[in-house]
Amino acid sequence: MSNLANIIAVARREFGVRVRTRSFVFGTVLLVLGVAIIAFLPVIIRYLDRSDSERVAVYVSAPDLPTNPAVTLTALLNPNVGSDPAGSGEPPDFTVSAVSDLDAARNATQRGEYGAVLSIERAIGGDLHFTLFTNQDSTGSTASLVRQASNAIAISDRLARLGVAPADQAGVYVPADYRVMWPDPTRTDPTRDTVDMAGRGLLAFGMTILIFMIIIMYGTWIAMSVVEEKSSRVMEVVLNAASPFQLLAGKVLGVGAVAFAQYAAVVMAGGAALLVQGPVANAVLGSGDPSAGLPEGLSMGLLLMFGVYGVLGFLVYASLYAAAGSLVSRQEDVNAAVMPMTLVSTGGYLIGVYAATGLLDIQSGWMTVLSQIPLVSPFMMIGRVATGAAEPWELVLSIGLLVASIVGALWLAARIYRAGVLLYGQRPGILAVWRLVRSGA
Repeated sequence: MSNLANIIAVARREFGVRVRTRSFVFGTVLLVLGVAIIAFLPVIIRYLDRSDSERVAVYVSAPDLPTNPAVTLTALLNPNVGSDPAGSGEPPDFTVSAVSDLDAARNATQRGEYGAVLSIERAIGGDLHFTLFTNQDSTGSTASLVRQASNAIAISDRLARLGVAPADQAGVYVPADYRVMWPDPTRTDPTRDTVDMAGRGLLAFGMTILIFMIIIMYGTWIAMSVVEEKSSRVMEVVLNAASPFQLLAGKVLGVGAVAFAQYAAVVMAGGAALLVQGPVANAVLGSGDPSAGLPEGLSMGLLLMFGVYGVLGFLVYASLYAAAGSLVSRQEDVNAAVMPMTLVSTGGYLIGVYAATGLLDIQSGWMTVLSQIPLVSPFMMIGRVATGAAEPWELVLSIGLLVASIVGALWLAARIYRAGVLLYGQRPGILAVWRLVRSGA
């Protein structure tokens, strides 16, 4: 019972000291404000852009067009508004107007009065020729939308020249009967679209960053706490009341409690902001905003996995950080001592982020194997869970390996910590650390 009491006493002391520091208080406030701003960013952007309508000019030199290109472009560039923006009650993204002087319109575009000018001419063969004059990206959103609208105008003109009546042209544009289904015939849930997968990827990206920050930031705190006590010789006094293992466990639990208290505040603030995002959008924008709402893929299961892998991953790394901190006696040497853990966690974090955002194939065989390695799985399994790539047996196996690795890391760290906390004025090499692990003294 005294062992548990000592561990709790050390953990309580670490927690009490850390939460009263100005860096913790100000850091928590800034993180909460940052998360709230990010959560409301879609509403803020929509509010700032709601009155901004990009002006596009149309110059037509081609005779006998079957339709008015300005009206057609207005309808095609503003699918949510249609060809009559005034009657929709919603501001259009593009305002299209016809001009009679191409040179004057190009000069106005150069001054920024127009976002682009579209020139429509008829070539010698009879087809329409389109030229877009703009200072913007030639492959940007405006150019892409105008290109699509130009294709529709060109097809309509060809059909008219072939004698197809405008009333009959509508059937040409009727989409084909096309469906996407799961290869597994037993699955009845809807397939995911690009928006859904992008939302899941971004959600996994954010959660992976949080886990990485918890491990790096608070793991370094643990290492620096050990060095701080060693440099002040407090460790020699503390060891008379508690064993090295009790100190190790207490520091890991105490600083871990600080970490999860801070990030609990951040997650709660972000969750609350997301929940009220819809009502705020209605109040600010006057109507429901399609960009406001909970992120795609957010579920209780994903939040549970985030908590499990965050806690287990921190416990594995925190034990190793404490052991690394016990090997040095100066604050200047802490970064060098924890470098191996930092490199491994950074590598796992980068692979996990690349996989979650689609830069790496998250369903490949080597990715499945790599996601089972305990020092890497906390960063990789979140993306696999969010995108639906992880099978239930993978979750059970990776969590079991993580728990087993925590036991192994505690045993390894305790043997290094037992002798390392009494080392002063020296920086043990790899062979010396190996001797400490073997002897434990």
